[in-house]
Amino acid sequence: MNGVLRGLTWTTCLVYLDDIVVFTRGDVRKHLVQLATVLERLSVAGLTLKLRKCVFAARSMEYLGHELSDEGVRPVERLITAVTEFPRPCNPVEVKRFVHLAGYYRKFIEAFGSVMAPMTRLLKKDCEWQWTEEQEFAFERVKAALTTKPLLVYPNFGRPFRLVTDASQIGLGACLMQDQGRDWQPIAFASKVNNDAEANYPITEVECLAVVWSVKLFRPYLYGRMFEIVTDHAALKWLMTRPNLAGRLHRWSLTLQEYDFQILYRPGTTNVVADALSRAPAAVLAAVGRERIRWPDERRVWDGEDEAKTENHELPTT
Repeated sequence: MNGVLRGLTWTTCLVYLDDIVVFTRGDVRKHLVQLATVLERLSVAGLTLKLRKCVFAARSMEYLGHELSDEGVRPVERLITAVTEFPRPCNPVEVKRFVHLAGYYRKFIEAFGSVMAPMTRLLKKDCEWQWTEEQEFAFERVKAALTTKPLLVYPNFGRPFRLVTDASQIGLGACLMQDQGRDWQPIAFASKVNNDAEANYPITEVECLAVVWSVKLFRPYLYGRMFEIVTDHAALKWLMTRPNLAGRLHRWSLTLQEYDFQILYRPGTTNVVADALSRAPAAVLAAVGRERIRWPDERRVWDGEDEAKTENHELPTT
């Protein structure tokens, strides 16, 4: 299908296997022209559509488990219900099922990796089964995060990006942000739990790891564009200008040299959002009351990173 609609994907339509969305940033007339172009391509390829499976001129629709609208992307209600009504796991198999189910929407959930760490720890080999308050907190927090129906805006490649990062021995956190005329808004949350080796890094190295990891993760949105990196670790500004680094710091410095960015220092007390992304669940909960940045909703990045990397255009708003 991607071959049939080559040249139209990510500018006129989205394609996943046999699911196609034609989107338009403009009036109905323009939408009809774009729809006709897509239908003509399908006709030339000898492909047909079932009318009962088609929806036309919709302001919002369900696509791959997500609700798309001109505002952004939300998880669909029925899948939210599946997560929120999931019974308390009684064994590792049920934990794994919940982790996989909730993980489909992990980019909607702030600090997903760190919050879920107590539960995923139960999946390790030879780990004794013990459901404590720590696991219960993680279980209920993930459910609560989805009940708010978090909304994710689409990135605008005509505007600058800001990457907020933070790290701890527990994990790494990042948030891709953008000012789209309504203050800085999050486009995507990302977090990961550190492995045993990373957990032993000195604080400067683990903070640098957060930058390298998040820049690689959001490469399709950052590569070839000037952007800001906001960190609460002042040494990173000095680190990027030091000529004689050794070991992994030197390797990471070389990795970052292909990007065009400016590092901004923000004390941890004013950088709570990213700080919460990397901390233990209890600290995440405590941070909610200290949040300084106005966050309209939790938001996620649009999929299709390979396409976005090579084309300088805005992603759809249906």
